[in-house]
Order: sequence, then C-alpha cells, then structure tokens
Amino acid sequence: MKIFDIFISHISFFRISLFIAFFIAIAAFVPVFGFIFLIFIPMLIFFHSTVSGKGKTVAAFFIPFLLLFLFSYLLKLDTPYLFILLMGIIGLIIGIIASNNGSIEKTIIYPSLIILAAIGAYFVYRSFDLNINPWQLVQKFITQTIEENIQMFSQQSFENEYTDFIKNNKDVFISFFISIFPAMIVVISLLIVWINLLMGKDILSKQGIVFPQYEGLSGWKAPNFIIWIFIISGGLLFVPVEKVNFYSMNVFIVACFIYLLHGFAIIGFLFRTKNVPIIFRYLFYFLIAVQQFLMVVIVAAGVFDIWIDFRRFIKKNEASA
Repeated sequence: MKIFDIFISHISFFRISLFIAFFIAIAAFVPVFGFIFLIFIPMLIFFHSTVSGKGKTVAAFFIPFLLLFLFSYLLKLDTPYLFILLMGIIGLIIGIIASNNGSIEKTIIYPSLIILAAIGAYFVYRSFDLNINPWQLVQKFITQTIEENIQMFSQQSFENEYTDFIKNNKDVFISFFISIFPAMIVVISLLIVWINLLMGKDILSKQGIVFPQYEGLSGWKAPNFIIWIFIISGGLLFVPVEKVNFYSMNVFIVACFIYLLHGFAIIGFLFRTKNVPIIFRYLFYFLIAVQQFLMVVIVAAGVFDIWIDFRRFIKKNEASA
C-alpha cells in the first residue's frame, strides 16, 4: 500500500487536469483522429479515479469540460461536448463499480445501458425538435452519414472500385444499416466499455493496482441461456416476415458479439498458457481487424465451447507437454 500512496502523491491535481484537458481538446477539435481520443476518455477517467481518487478526478474532468462548453457556446462551434461528457461519466461509473468489487458482467452492462439510454434520449429529443418520430430521425441520420462519407472520400481523391461500388449501391447500404441500427448501437456500447475496462485494468496492474474480479477474464464464458437466444434468433431469420426478420437479425447480431467476446477469452487463455509474447498477440488482433472473416471462426469457437470446452483441451496439452 505504501507504493500506491507514493505513486498517488506524485500525481498533482494540475497534472491530472492538464492531461484530461489534452484528451478533451483533441476529441473536440481534431477531426477523425479526435474520435480515437474521445473513445478512450473512459479509460483515462477510470485510471485516475482509481489512482488519485474520485473527487480529484471529477474536478479535473469538469473544469476543462466546462471551459470547452463555454468556449464552444460563445463561438458557436459544433463540438461533441455531450459525447465527451458521456464518456467522462462512463469512466467514473466503471471506476465506482470496480472499486466496489463489481463483477465483470456488472462493470460492462451498467455503463453500456447508460450509453444506450443517452443515445435513445438524444434521438427522442431531436425527433421532437424536428417534429418527426425517432425512427424517422434514425433513417435520416444514417442516410446523411453515408452520403457525407461518400462525398468526403470523393473530395479526398480516394476514387477507386470500392468507392464506385458504394456509390452505385448507396440505397442498399442505407437500407442495411437502418435495419441493423439497434444491434449496432448495442454492440458499439458494449465494445467501448469492454475496451476501456481492459486497457484501464492493464495499465493499473502495471502500477501494482489489481482488481481480482477481472484477473480471470481469459476464463470468462457467455451465460448458458445465450445459446438459446442465438439458435432461436438465427432460425427466425428464415421466416419470410419483415418485422420478424428485423428483430431476429438485431438479436442475432448481439448474440454473435457476445460469443465473439467468449471466443476472444479462449484465445486470451491460449496466449497466456503458451506465454505468447505481447507483440505476437497484437499482431494476431491486427490480422483479425484486417481479415474480418476470422471473426466468424472466433464466434464459432465461442459457440462450440459450450460442448467442447477448448480450455480443458489446452490445459491437457500443456500438462502433457
């Protein structure tokens, strides 16, 4: 504990505020690249709330945030200050749940629900403002986003066969993303919280601060009842009814994402058991990002692990070796 006290005492309030202000400024004013800083604000707040205390971190976050809000309001700048506020709150909530020995499920689900509630409230508020229903606003949002991205790529001289393909099939893409929008926001919310928790946990462990409830993540399994949701929603995709397809598709995508996390836990267990160097682990994850078909294999591993128990075989092979 003395090591922790010494470490905490060397982090002044000014340094914390300056570091958080840097993240907020990049997230607010730097196009495209700032989105990365925005996504990782929860990890930053989670880290400092654990190391330096929640009160100090709350003050260090809200002072630069309020300055950003006043600056944007006075100059009428279009900055994502509401999303920045949301990410800061999510980081604090992760820190509170972690410090209270909350389970991995609670730490992921509760902040994700807050993100979903905030997104839902935003669409409801904007729909009343524009005098349209929320689903029409979703359709309008997706249509504008795809059209703006096509225009941006065209202006940046990125013209190629892929850009032409998207242009020629714009309506198909718009229809597809509208149909999976609910699943998309659920998956994105879960992914944001999951990544920030894992990164924050790893950084804290290097400082000697360990959360025992998160140390067994490589042994995590999806709850057994998820398999029935996976099977039933997958089967309903073949029912020739539009509304049934809509709901079953979104539920099926979320179930697949849960088994994707299950599959990553198996891979993490394999890496840890075989002592695979960090550089090769990141190389593997990069390969997955480039070759997305590997995600199908990982999802399948998560699904079939219910019956096969891959980690048991990995343990057996390790014992034999």
